[in-house]
Amino acid sequence: MQFDDKTPGLKVRRNRDDRVRLYWVAHSKHVKAGYTPKTVPLHYDHETPEGRALIAAACRRYQAEMLGWAAGKKQDYLRFDGTLKSLIRLYQVDPASPYKAVKWTTRRNDYDPSLAILERAFGKRSLSALKHGDFRRWYDEAKKPTKSGGPERVRRAHGLIKLLRLLMSYGIMAELPECARLKAILNEARFKQPARRRARLELSHVRAFVPAAIEAGRLSLALGTVLQFETGMRQRDVIGEWEPIAAGEPATGIVMRGRRWVSGLTWSDIGDDLVVRKATTKTGSLIAVDLTLCPLVIELLEKIPAAERIGPLIVDETAGRPYAEWSYGREWRVIAKAAGVPDGVWNMDARAGAITEAEDAGAALDEIRGAVGHAQASTTARYSRGALGKSRKVSELRTALRRSQNNE
Repeated sequence: MQFDDKTPGLKVRRNRDDRVRLYWVAHSKHVKAGYTPKTVPLHYDHETPEGRALIAAACRRYQAEMLGWAAGKKQDYLRFDGTLKSLIRLYQVDPASPYKAVKWTTRRNDYDPSLAILERAFGKRSLSALKHGDFRRWYDEAKKPTKSGGPERVRRAHGLIKLLRLLMSYGIMAELPECARLKAILNEARFKQPARRRARLELSHVRAFVPAAIEAGRLSLALGTVLQFETGMRQRDVIGEWEPIAAGEPATGIVMRGRRWVSGLTWSDIGDDLVVRKATTKTGSLIAVDLTLCPLVIELLEKIPAAERIGPLIVDETAGRPYAEWSYGREWRVIAKAAGVPDGVWNMDARAGAITEAEDAGAALDEIRGAVGHAQASTTARYSRGALGKSRKVSELRTALRRSQNNE
């Protein structure tokens, strides 16, 4: 992997599983003089042209800020100069910004990459000069295929518009000029939204996946998948996630490279009555699942020796700890391919499969909502993909009506 002088300060490191990690690192002499940040992780895909462009842009930006600081300029990101760039920076660093309340994974995976695109492409534009035509042009440009004849990137383009709306909302709260005008324009404008996902993990997929995972020595993947499908829980509520340890916090619990494992199921979450009670990570809703009614789960739990029933429930067999970030999905795909699960079906589709099967079985939407921990039934309805429950009930009622009319 080669990088040129367009990426000043870039450092390439590899972790234990040989995955590449990219960082921008400040020069040691400026760090000794008090410059911050010392190190900035770069969460972009170095294997794609777009990702490499974002890496280069980020490195040049951080390098320029460091050199400006060294030349005597203050790091005053709370000063608004009327440009989109300064609005983006304020949104990210203002202690009162809603950005601070967004979950760190959402900021890293969704917000920051899109904000970097906006800043790099349009950051110098003055808010006072922006009009509806600019937003429309930006949207059309962002949705263009990566190559001729490829699919339009509607999700990417719509994500940029969503962030522009959030930026203007923040600007209104911060009483910044032009933001109210631009938010009113964006509220009235209509942009094509990405199509909703339709794939779902089905029982036949699960039944094919489990023996393939066990044969490959991946009981953890089999158990995690069955738990997701039977309980309807999100992946991170089952396997957990690695959360950055805030500055000043003690590094307690299960820690790996400055991150603490949180949110996943542990053996202590399973009561003596085999009922799992857990607060979900997204809404905080408390869900309870009786595992005695989930025979697929019980069958796999019985394969785990009593001496190993402590700590996290889902443990990477090769590492002896919870799965590192991204590795669960990567290893899951390997087993899924061997089991004949279609490439278009992802591990995250287990939740949709659980909800769809429940509706097919005749469960009321509000009952399903409570079971999976959704705050609103409308959210649950979006996860129901191709269920026949409602249409079957309607057809049965219509057929019964016709019979009664014929009898009359």
